Amino acid sequence: MVRFIIITLIGLCGITVSSFAQEDSSAQNLYFVKKNRGLTFDQNDYQPGRSAFYIYRNCVYLIVLKDKRIVSMRVVDIRNDSIYYTPYLNARKTATNNDRIDTLALHPGQFKKIRMIGDRMFGLYAHYSLTRCSYVFVKGDTLKKFPVETTVSYTKDSSRSTTYELVPYLSAQGVGRLYDQRGQTYYFEGVNPQIDEDTNKKRKPFIAKKWVWFTPTNASKISGLNLGLQTMTLAENDTLIIRGMNISVDLLSVFASMYAAFHILQTPHPINYPDSVDKSDMTSEVTGLSLSGGGLVGDLRIRGVSINGGICAGIEMTGLHITGISTTCKEFKGVIISGLANRTIRGRGLQIALLNHCKNLKGIQLGLWNVNSKRSLPFINWDF
Repeated sequence: MVRFIIITLIGLCGITVSSFAQEDSSAQNLYFVKKNRGLTFDQNDYQPGRSAFYIYRNCVYLIVLKDKRIVSMRVVDIRNDSIYYTPYLNARKTATNNDRIDTLALHPGQFKKIRMIGDRMFGLYAHYSLTRCSYVFVKGDTLKKFPVETTVSYTKDSSRSTTYELVPYLSAQGVGRLYDQRGQTYYFEGVNPQIDEDTNKKRKPFIAKKWVWFTPTNASKISGLNLGLQTMTLAENDTLIIRGMNISVDLLSVFASMYAAFHILQTPHPINYPDSVDKSDMTSEVTGLSLSGGGLVGDLRIRGVSINGGICAGIEMTGLHITGISTTCKEFKGVIISGLANRTIRGRGLQIALLNHCKNLKGIQLGLWNVNSKRSLPFINWDF
């Protein structure tokens, strides 16, 4: 009987060891190498270039798939000829109470190219084509993986601290670091993230002005005529309501216009836009007639008529809006006319520009190229 128990235990241990060995053997490394080119690796074997490069675990990649979707993936594992990942960039914005983020899988044959941020100020990306590469899965004793890093931030009085995980991401210059704060993703610049101070501090009162006022201002509401250098508020509650007439230079929007001009051809396909419109960030409103040199930019609801010399970027736009370079908003009702491009998630009305993009459209698009969820056409497009 004792002999039988010993043999049985040995057998079970053997099965367990065999299972773990089989599981370990499924772990792989993955590298891409350009077709018809020799297999060589640089010292930084994670960087796409002339040499072959590995996909690293614990690294965030921005991948364009062959079906035009853009996937932000934090690689968790590479095994069974697949890449396992969790969505990273702002993936936690909609998660509450530490909701679990699912682990998904993709095959490298679905990849078209890697996007690598090159200039964050102007939103310029470098692109590395993967369709010109062969992908190879290999088994090895050492798995390609970046180590886990953290940083600790303290409040000014050192009464509280928060630990942030620094996640590597691939850029055109190499590998940088990202951190997540309240569901939003930020670049880590070597300076510890700021922790919110005591939220129980007494907030300043709501200030309203009538007839004629000026921006930037500490007022939260202006009824009448606003004359401004920049349509923005310095109020602690970040709310600015203008009802009447707004005339503003909007100098900061001039720089955003330069960014928009560079970014015009990098507009993603509407398949990558959200399915629904989130207006929870909308804090300000401009209602009436607005004349802006650089353009209105912010978490805005814009109602009435607006004429913008450079760009217009808000959340909700209703009425007639004419812009020199591009208009970007989550939802519009009415007519938006731009010199180069219009980008919206949901639209009811008419879009006119060289390039028009709208995911959920009930209306007409007029331009050189027009894209909605139903079709892509030159000159004129529609969906009802």
